[in-house]
Amino acid sequence: MKNKKSLVFITLLLVMAIALSACSSGGSENTNASSDGDIVIAHAGPMTGDSAQFGDMKNKAIQLAIDEVNEKGGINGKKVVLLTGDDTSNPKEAPNVAQKFAQDDRVLAVIGHWNSSCTLAARGIYNAAGIPLLADSVNKALTDGTTPTAYRISLTDTTQAQSLAKYAYEKLGKRRAAILYTANDFGTGLMEDFGKAFEELGGEIVATETYFEGQSKDFSPQLTKIKGTNPDLLFIAGYYVETALIAQQSKELGLDVQMLGTEGISSEELIKLGGDAVEGIIFAGFFHPDIEYPGTREFVEAFRERYGKDPDTYAALAYDSAKLILAAIEQNGASREGIMKFLDEVEDFPGVAGPISFDENHDVVRNIVVLTVKDGKIVPAAEQAD
Repeated sequence: MKNKKSLVFITLLLVMAIALSACSSGGSENTNASSDGDIVIAHAGPMTGDSAQFGDMKNKAIQLAIDEVNEKGGINGKKVVLLTGDDTSNPKEAPNVAQKFAQDDRVLAVIGHWNSSCTLAARGIYNAAGIPLLADSVNKALTDGTTPTAYRISLTDTTQAQSLAKYAYEKLGKRRAAILYTANDFGTGLMEDFGKAFEELGGEIVATETYFEGQSKDFSPQLTKIKGTNPDLLFIAGYYVETALIAQQSKELGLDVQMLGTEGISSEELIKLGGDAVEGIIFAGFFHPDIEYPGTREFVEAFRERYGKDPDTYAALAYDSAKLILAAIEQNGASREGIMKFLDEVEDFPGVAGPISFDENHDVVRNIVVLTVKDGKIVPAAEQAD
């Protein structure tokens, strides 16, 4: 009797283990249950961890675009389904997510990854599988010619850095810049490109300090060194969590200097975390609800109604990415090759963040938007880039 009970108990444990394994495999989940014949696209990004805000906003926007199509009957009568993979903003996890999608023949295209290091770690897997990848990662290596299936929906870090260096020198009148950057592909690329562009314009880089995303909490050693160089600008190449801490600790140290950031901090979470300390910070973006293109207002209103908040830059870029993929499927059919053909040929696609075209390197052709925090809100800066 005892042996029989033990056998039943072991069987139950095995069943539970198999069920748990099936639920957690590959870091991917169905946003909607799919069935044979559905049209499947995927999103890879940080759904947990310090950067989860960005992944969540992107996922919401992609689902909104899909729901708008499904509410009209789908594409050729077929329902569109979204698969989501959580890379936790970790380049070691990103290939696992990519492999999961690459092994799924139903996946027609992937939107992601948000983190540049994750995209670079996963891009080869998508390319080998022939899966078109629409990324808002900014590292210039993504479109270096080695990944023909990759398309970039945002500007490269080089273009951003050059535009911000020119803005700092010509519009803000800054001459002595310090740089504080996160030690990954994103931060390193921005640090190098901003520094080079700023010096070519006639400015001076007086200090360069680094930190580690998700690990660094105390920035007083770096900020103390920077303060000693008497800069008139602090360029922060990183994300909103650390930028909020840097702003707060700069205030505590009496480092009163204009801060300039990239689209990596373009989130309401910056204000929630940084409070008054981030007031006046200036940063790049690719979208703001008050800067309207055809469809912008409708997108913003639909996003607000569905989720009770304004869409951020990444939500807009993700929505545009989904719209591009869905338009490609409607025009060329449900195939990876058809989607890439559409992306290769599209000109001035009406995106909510502005018209979209891709150059011969699959880089998007568009301008930056300069944003700032004023009275606790993200607003377009009074002075925009040329």
